[in-house]
Amino acid sequence: MPYEQKSSQVFAYPLEKVWIAVISSVQHIGGKVVQKDKKNGKLIAQMDKKLFGNYLGDRSQLEIQFTPENEGGTRMDIYAFPLNAVGQKLMFGARPGVVDTILRVLNQELEDRLAGKPPAESL
Repeated sequence: MPYEQKSSQVFAYPLEKVWIAVISSVQHIGGKVVQKDKKNGKLIAQMDKKLFGNYLGDRSQLEIQFTPENEGGTRMDIYAFPLNAVGQKLMFGARPGVVDTILRVLNQELEDRLAGKPPAESL
């Protein structure tokens, strides 16, 4: 199983709405936005070892690129990988499934926010 994960998704919402929803979703699931470049549609977020109180074991970094699509939609590409204790890309020894879990929960949280559903409180 590769440590690095890539994810792409297209939303039928304008970039501004998806941008705001992603930032809110990251913060809600315990992450923090460490870099924002709205002009170029790039966001970098770091996720903690815990997700809704459940210990995952590794920190993760998400590099998110937003691209406007035809007819007002937005494409979101995520490059995600585990981090070591000092914030560097983890090249070996990562726990399996951590990055997958982060991506799955973030995507679900984002879809719920865009659909107007209340935020989740657990995995």
